[in-house]
Amino acid sequence: MKQFDFYEFAGLVVPGTTVLVAVASTFPAAASAFAGTSLGFGEAAVGAVLAYGVGHVVQALGNLLEIAWWRLHGGMPSDWVGRGTAHFLNAKQLEVLPSKIAEHLGLEGVALDGSPRWHGITRQIYAAVAAAGRAGRVDIFNGNYGLCRGLASAFFVIAVLVILRLGVSRPSALLLTAVAFVLAGWRAHRFGVHYARELYVQFLQLKDPGETTRV
Repeated sequence: MKQFDFYEFAGLVVPGTTVLVAVASTFPAAASAFAGTSLGFGEAAVGAVLAYGVGHVVQALGNLLEIAWWRLHGGMPSDWVGRGTAHFLNAKQLEVLPSKIAEHLGLEGVALDGSPRWHGITRQIYAAVAAAGRAGRVDIFNGNYGLCRGLASAFFVIAVLVILRLGVSRPSALLLTAVAFVLAGWRAHRFGVHYARELYVQFLQLKDPGETTRV
């Protein structure tokens, strides 16, 4: 539940709030209905709920950007493992991975040959790591990936708002937004790689099933 709460805040509320602040700054009239002399508990609660809802919309855009981005890189980092091309694992680690999958998941004959069904194996690998209580760092990387993906999407939306409000009369504002978009996207890429590396390293570190059952 703790990691879920972290994603709720980092992946949804933060990007949603970023967009809402940009809307209020770019189109002040749109925020006039929520303006008040003071920020009470009720107003803060409404703002949090609104940011949560907007965050879902922003992350929907992030899902589309994510598909396009990783397609340019031959799939998500976990897919690179399925093709045996993951640069974040060495050749020996990739060599023993199929036998580890057979031992812990009961899936014989799995090959790192680019199977389009590799996503299902990755999910089962995560389940095994989580069941062993080793998913802490994996979840942290995943939460930060969601945060950066959401921020990249938020800055994309803000760039559109800048164009609608100012056109090209303020290129500096558009440039700053574009730089923020690129930096957030770059961080998302890095956390995506960190997530995949940590997931498979933790899986490779799992004890053999026979060892865990010995008394």
